[in-house]
Amino acid sequence: MSKLCTVCSTSVAKYKCPICTSGYCSVSCYKVHKSEPCTRPEPIQKHEFPAVIAEDKDDEEEEKHRLGVDELRRVGESPRVRELLESPQMRELIEQVHKDADPVQAIRVLRQRAEFEQLVQAMLEATESPK
Repeated sequence: MSKLCTVCSTSVAKYKCPICTSGYCSVSCYKVHKSEPCTRPEPIQKHEFPAVIAEDKDDEEEEKHRLGVDELRRVGESPRVRELLESPQMRELIEQVHKDADPVQAIRVLRQRAEFEQLVQAMLEATESPK
């Protein structure tokens, strides 16, 4: 089951705070979260949970692909991404992904469309470290 954003409690928490691991859904919610101090949670003792749950493995794999704060900021500030997001059609496509029961599959399907793939490429380019 998906967890809700700890800030707005309306959207699915797609990202986690690197310090306290609280879930948030967007850059704006992250900024609200960071306006208050947070602390790293107490480590879980091994003897409390002897078996690794499959969901934990999924979280570890997702963590490898999760964007950091700087990368998220660069995406949000990218002129090309902003330009593409001004399109009502693009916003409708993104809303479809957001509402889909399987958003990963929805994105795979939408990447077949040239205009959506342009957005994906612009976002990927924005995440690259500045040179």
